[in-house]
Amino acid sequence: MTNSKIFQHNTYNTLYGGFYEGTITLEEALKHGSAGIGTLDTANGEVTILDGVAYHGSSENKVRIVEKDETLPYVAVVDHQPLTSFTDASCSSASEFLSALTEKLPTKSAAYSIVIAGFFKTMTISSKPAGNTEPYLDILAKQPHFTRENACGTIVGIWSPKHLADLFGDGFHLHFISSDKTFSAHVQDFVIDKVTVEFGKIDSIQQVFPVDNENFEKHQF
Repeated sequence: MTNSKIFQHNTYNTLYGGFYEGTITLEEALKHGSAGIGTLDTANGEVTILDGVAYHGSSENKVRIVEKDETLPYVAVVDHQPLTSFTDASCSSASEFLSALTEKLPTKSAAYSIVIAGFFKTMTISSKPAGNTEPYLDILAKQPHFTRENACGTIVGIWSPKHLADLFGDGFHLHFISSDKTFSAHVQDFVIDKVTVEFGKIDSIQQVFPVDNENFEKHQF
């Protein structure tokens, strides 16, 4: 069975370290996969990539398609190859559902691509404002949250073990895009109704940094 491959420009920790300058175009990122997550220049909002199309969820709770020449300071794009697929109609909370999903992973030593599609009793998302200059944790503390009842759509993201936390973060990093493409951002909480779950084991990472960018070279992480 084919495992999943991931391409990542910058890392979870470069974003947390305050480097928000867009240093890769969406067009370049999409050469490496059709599903993924990221943010736009200045850490503006949340980007969710599904079926080769990138959607920007703003801090005003608006969604638009990202243009191919727009730039991102962080993006992870996956060549998602499902290792397994199953349906869950347990009506469980996010913490219960994700805990159970973690136990289904064949090993806790590898990272996984995650795609969860279907119906959610509730979905709560958050999105950063544009033009950020503050420390990343301060931005996250003040970002707005939005909740939709009876949401239909797809969660896309990554599960990472602790030894890869500097690259991808620790545990689940998930974004959501509704089926009607009007509700999208970083996943904060949800209650599932009935969903189909896929995960793919990541066995190959292409990690790229903007080493020719003067601001990146001078940034103190």
